[in-house]
Amino acid sequence: DNTLVVGDIAGTIHAIDLEKQEVLWTFETEDSIEAAPAILDGRVFIGSNDAKFHALDLATGEEIWSIEGEDKFPSGANFIPSADGTRLLVNGYDGLCRALDPEDGTVLWTYETTDYINGTPALIDERFIAFGGCDSVIHVLNIETGELENEVIVDSQITNSVASSGTTIYAANYANQLTACEATSEDLAWIYEAGDFPFFSAPAVGPDHVYIGCRDKSLHAVKRSDGTLAWTFPTGSRVESSPIAFQDAVIFGSNDGRLYAASATDGSELWRLDLGEKLPAAPVYAQGQLFIAGGKGTLFAISSGDPSGK
Repeated sequence: DNTLVVGDIAGTIHAIDLEKQEVLWTFETEDSIEAAPAILDGRVFIGSNDAKFHALDLATGEEIWSIEGEDKFPSGANFIPSADGTRLLVNGYDGLCRALDPEDGTVLWTYETTDYINGTPALIDERFIAFGGCDSVIHVLNIETGELENEVIVDSQITNSVASSGTTIYAANYANQLTACEATSEDLAWIYEAGDFPFFSAPAVGPDHVYIGCRDKSLHAVKRSDGTLAWTFPTGSRVESSPIAFQDAVIFGSNDGRLYAASATDGSELWRLDLGEKLPAAPVYAQGQLFIAGGKGTLFAISSGDPSGK
């Protein structure tokens, strides 16, 4: 509905009219917000570090319902189809994956892990959901029941969301590894190791490559076929921003204050924008524009050529 929603470190949720570039409403929580919001059917779903997960009216910002966990909700929610209608999936730092009824927040099922969960659940082949955790495990659950279908053990904590294509799951861990596995296999298909620096970004998947930012100040493009390095793109500081992959380009921020676009095929630079603030957040794309939040509290909207999007 032409509305952008974003949370900040002060715990405030902002809804912004994209056309008028004006704040429509704000909603205050009691702690900072790390999670990205999800929007469905006129509602905003977002967690806060105050251990509450909220459903708000997109038009007014009024709270419709909330649930409370044992710890913060640092990651975004996802929607999954079900025989009983759409379900809302959200992970918490209390180690629980929850399936909720988006209408009233009723908990339909929970799955408990043994450690923190940071990432958003990923939908796999409309049969499974998958996520990694600080227990160093990729969990694959039944989409209807929440029961464990498979688990894949990796060498260290998974500190962000996993990515997927078909039935293949890509996950980065704190042992400086990017891994690939099949949803129905306990074995890793391949491991890509980046040296002495960890990945803090979530991966993005293109037709041929998996892209991921690294604290070695580079974006890495890894071949999906065998996990070997295709190319790297150097920047002036850590790349903690999760990239967004397009057919011809991959776009990401760096803590050097620049937003970069690299060729998806060979990593050559297509363009860069110096925005003057650290860019650890992930860019998003809507209505012909890119949006990214800066480390000093600025929200940037970027369009190509004509601001009307033509």
